[in-house]
Amino acid sequence: MPHAFGALSLVPPVVAIGLALWKKQLVPALFLGVWLGEIVLSGGRVLPAFFKSVDDALRVGSAKGNIEIIVFCLLVGALLALIRESNGFQGFISWVERTRLLRSKRGVYPLTFLIGVSIFIESYSSILVNGFLMRPIYDRLGISRERLAYFLHTVSINFVAIVLVNSWGAYYMSLLATQNVESPMRLLVRALPYNFYCLASLALVGVVMATGLSIGPMRRADEAAAAGAPPADAPGDEAAGLGGARTGVAPGPLFMAAPVAVLLAGVFAALYVTGGGDILKGDGASSVLYAAVVAIPVAGALVLAKRAMSFKGVLDVLFKGMGELLPVAALLVFALTLGDVSRQLGTGLFVAGVAKQGLPAFLLPALLFGLGCVISFATGTSYGTFAILVPIALPMAAAMGVEPALVFAACISGGVFGDNCSPLSDTSIVTGMAARVPVVSHIRTQIPYALIAASAALALFAAAGFVATAL
Repeated sequence: MPHAFGALSLVPPVVAIGLALWKKQLVPALFLGVWLGEIVLSGGRVLPAFFKSVDDALRVGSAKGNIEIIVFCLLVGALLALIRESNGFQGFISWVERTRLLRSKRGVYPLTFLIGVSIFIESYSSILVNGFLMRPIYDRLGISRERLAYFLHTVSINFVAIVLVNSWGAYYMSLLATQNVESPMRLLVRALPYNFYCLASLALVGVVMATGLSIGPMRRADEAAAAGAPPADAPGDEAAGLGGARTGVAPGPLFMAAPVAVLLAGVFAALYVTGGGDILKGDGASSVLYAAVVAIPVAGALVLAKRAMSFKGVLDVLFKGMGELLPVAALLVFALTLGDVSRQLGTGLFVAGVAKQGLPAFLLPALLFGLGCVISFATGTSYGTFAILVPIALPMAAAMGVEPALVFAACISGGVFGDNCSPLSDTSIVTGMAARVPVVSHIRTQIPYALIAASAALALFAAAGFVATAL
């Protein structure tokens, strides 16, 4: 039984997160967390737990949805390398510089936000496409990659979470249906204005873009970027340079624009096909993989047609690019494995069980939100947090006379918090890849902003709970 492990279930994620933020080495921290979890599960058998950790990493990494995301990361590395070596980034920058719109932060910030909210079907696509397009421009304008990562991650994950016409909305519907909610869509619509963390996060991004607000570690990153300091090394940062090593290739925006356009169109097409004609029912992991599989041949054919490289040269670049993203693939494998171990230990259920004792009715939404923040940060998964909290929260709301839409929104907001700022989250790792910034650097600079939004959301959930129970 999950509850049998009690407080021990907290040890693996807490140690992994603490070590990652302290030593800034995420892969060893994640593996240690997995190992500690296996030690607990095996009853203290240290050496067998080590080999079980390896077995679990192979098992989790080879699961269909997970292996699709891991292979997708490697293919994205290949695509980025091909764009770089064909001088596609440099060509795109040259084209941008000929427009007046993107010569300052006043132009690039709104465009970053617009791209983030326009790709609302799937979070990975939003983060990656936005990062591919905007990172070279941010580098050229002396804007820190950490700031770009904050914008990419926060806009994407929080907007995707409140749009109902995507896979998230479909998942919400299934959760509510299993709780015998008579009209799930009506409850979802009522819950939208109560999704305080997502709304506060998006509003804060707007404030930061308008004012240049820079606090804590973000200020140091911004100052370093403005002074012209080179970006910190990141997994795959060999591809950070804008210009390709093949100086004989004339820069051209088409080398970047065409593959990215095909990648984006391919995601929507694959969602339509895998969903049997319904984009909302499409397989997100399969869709991004299929899109990358199509985009790479298009990029290669374009390079060959322009005689920019030989066929052997294209293959060499593709394999080199895959190698550059191997550290990112390793991060994903161990982050997913730690999430699986935490599920076996019952980490989320333990925290939920402890927190719901002796609770005043008006504080239920605020407590569920705070609980969701803790669970999602410790496990790195929003969907897993929803699955834990919603079956607990809705019956409690009915028994205590609290508005169910408000309670459901608190669960969603709490789950999104961890997805938005936990070093164990897959979207954190994908964001680091898209912005070419170390994942730990991204988390350290993002957390202060996430905490501001979370504090506002906590106060709003407490106030809304008081009003709802007083009426």
